[in-house]
Amino acid sequence: MVIALTENADRLRPPGRIDSTDDMTACRSFASDSDTAQGYMPRAVLKPRSTEEVISLIRWANDTGTGVVPVSSTGRRRRGDTVPASSNTVIADLSGMKQLLHADARDKIAILEAGVDFGTVDDLLRPHGLRALRPLVPRAGKSVIASFLEREPLINANEHWDVADPFGGTLLVLGNGSSAPTGGAAIEGTLAEQLARGHRQMMPIGPTNLDLLRVLQGAQGSLGVMTWAALYCERIPSLEPGWFAGADTLEPVIDLARDLLHRRLGNALFIVDRVQLALLLAQDRRGFAALADALPAWTLFVGLSAGRQAPAEKMAWQQADLEACAARHGTRLTAALADHTGTDLGHRLRKPDPVAFRDRAFGAHRELFFLQQLDRAGSFVPLVQDALVGAGAGLAPCGVYIQPMAQGVYAHIEFTFPYDPASPEETKRSAIACRDAAKRCAAAGAFFSRPYGAWADLAYRQDDSIRPLMALTKSILDPAGVMNPNRLPYV
Repeated sequence: MVIALTENADRLRPPGRIDSTDDMTACRSFASDSDTAQGYMPRAVLKPRSTEEVISLIRWANDTGTGVVPVSSTGRRRRGDTVPASSNTVIADLSGMKQLLHADARDKIAILEAGVDFGTVDDLLRPHGLRALRPLVPRAGKSVIASFLEREPLINANEHWDVADPFGGTLLVLGNGSSAPTGGAAIEGTLAEQLARGHRQMMPIGPTNLDLLRVLQGAQGSLGVMTWAALYCERIPSLEPGWFAGADTLEPVIDLARDLLHRRLGNALFIVDRVQLALLLAQDRRGFAALADALPAWTLFVGLSAGRQAPAEKMAWQQADLEACAARHGTRLTAALADHTGTDLGHRLRKPDPVAFRDRAFGAHRELFFLQQLDRAGSFVPLVQDALVGAGAGLAPCGVYIQPMAQGVYAHIEFTFPYDPASPEETKRSAIACRDAAKRCAAAGAFFSRPYGAWADLAYRQDDSIRPLMALTKSILDPAGVMNPNRLPYV
């Protein structure tokens, strides 16, 4: 375990063998992020390298009354959930826990530590014929486990069956300092002993009727820490072409998406408007402007795939069905748009970049996302456009990303407000527009299941009855209140 101390080193020293430095820069880096101008600077940065060290750290925090903010990603952070919201806190940096503990190609499952990120996970899994399920082009330094704990939507819509996906069994360290295996991991023996006798941690629910995994998902590190998890993966396909289905309005694209989901067609499937697709494809602001003018108003991206058994035959019937569905719903199916092929985009979806793609063209962005029914997605677009006009940014670009989830039962709806951080005017207008858009969408029925930033208060204001239940959960799992204190409104 490594520690960067800022002050009062003797009182902050956790138990165990610890290397220490006086690295103030490391601590200051956690006091703000892209969405939070200034929070509290942590008093130390701790780097546990094992579950045992995490348990020791949390128990020490309980004994000393020190707050702990868990972090497992590296690089540019955002959304404010890893910025300390109170003084007397330390950072528990799990980014050094990077082991692939187990992989099983037969069951399509892998056990990863918390620090494994999207920049390295596929390299770890490739020798086993597997690759990770993933959200839309995550940053290279984004922790795989952190992404799924935050319930970031998977582009693999047909592989998403439940809010817990792609988790199997996991190991949690709760705020009270106790370890709590969940699901298929909650049986007798250590992980090594379980694997040795052929057990696979594939069940996410449990032990018994308790489902701690769902409780910790979306809790922003305020209840405990996940040190490792069994995650469902996908086998590396033999063929993987990509296709675009464009239209001038959103409705036919949504209808096509619903039809494909019903038929279980498409390994990757999502809807974007021309702004969001241009942000995906462009490398700079000039390229963005040219692409936005050349792309359809709305596009459904569909990535087909075929495995090792008769891949050509499987691809032939999938492509024939896709063409028939696209024609039936009046969309324009094409293999390329503005000199960018769907197959190339499919490959780019697998190559994380150190910089978030939403920042490439303009330098920065704000985001607003929530859940709603897929057929209601279009009703929120004019509300956000009105918010832009009201903020004096009616001509500013705004990207729309719609990701069907749970086989299309509901959808992640996201608006991206790109802006130039060097322009005070653009920065101010985007902030005003995002806040106003959140209010308008909340009034129209948006469900903010992941409350961050400008819309955090809106999420809880919709249902005051949730706070007592949250407080009860906190009192059971983290009675001393050491986990990410003041991050969520537990009182």
